[in-house]
Amino acid sequence: MTDMQIVNDYLADLALTEHPFDADFLAQLQSRHVAKHTFNSVSAVLKHPLPLEVDHLFTKIIQKQFGGYCFEHNKLVFHVLKNLGFEVKLLLAKVVYNRDVEVPRTHRATLVTYQGTQYLLDVGFGPQGAVFPLKLVLDVPQQQGHMTYRISQNKAQEYCFDVLKNGEYFTLYTFDLNHYSEADCELSHFYSHKHPNAAFVNNLVVSKKALNETHSLRNGEYHHITASHTDVTEIDNTEQLHQLLTGVFSLNIDEAISAYLFSKFAKPAQLS
Repeated sequence: MTDMQIVNDYLADLALTEHPFDADFLAQLQSRHVAKHTFNSVSAVLKHPLPLEVDHLFTKIIQKQFGGYCFEHNKLVFHVLKNLGFEVKLLLAKVVYNRDVEVPRTHRATLVTYQGTQYLLDVGFGPQGAVFPLKLVLDVPQQQGHMTYRISQNKAQEYCFDVLKNGEYFTLYTFDLNHYSEADCELSHFYSHKHPNAAFVNNLVVSKKALNETHSLRNGEYHHITASHTDVTEIDNTEQLHQLLTGVFSLNIDEAISAYLFSKFAKPAQLS
């Protein structure tokens, strides 16, 4: 497929072919993408090859509707936005989860500049990620449904992507505006889905997110999160996991794969 065929089919998938290419287009793209296309580690835990060529990403995420993780989702969206003429910059972030630690840059996101305003656009951070792009302005709360985010800076002058939890801001990841290339992403991507200690190799995670509703599965638990409450369901058997994966998350997975995933990730949590 040509670059523009991929772009046009991507826009058609999100029903955005008639939308003007403006700031609201960026918001609609991110919100529709994270609501429809799952963030998941299924291919990584099954040890499937995860090439980052755009043709492969388009086939996996859009045609097969099988989702993926940050290096897949955000590269595809970067490609789309660049070919539409948006000013985009590749970001590599450090996922810190509110800790003062040195960790590798294992998260990809995108900085988009539109009419002089910079936006952090990220369609690959899972259940805690934003539904809409965040303006790159410091210490200004940005409300999205029942969740509040902000961009701050730490003592190292890195940008921080924060979410409000129990009345206090919690830093999910840090990033800077230095130059990073696709070669840098290949190295981080290799670590993230190949290293024996990488989170994506050792945990089954699947999520999709709308403005006021999040579906999140992690190993032996399924969380249904709304503004008013969170329902937590223990996954007790293969059939239950299979129903969640194929029903709630719309993944095309056969029962044998679900049985393997249950035995490796859900059952140990149940027995611990």
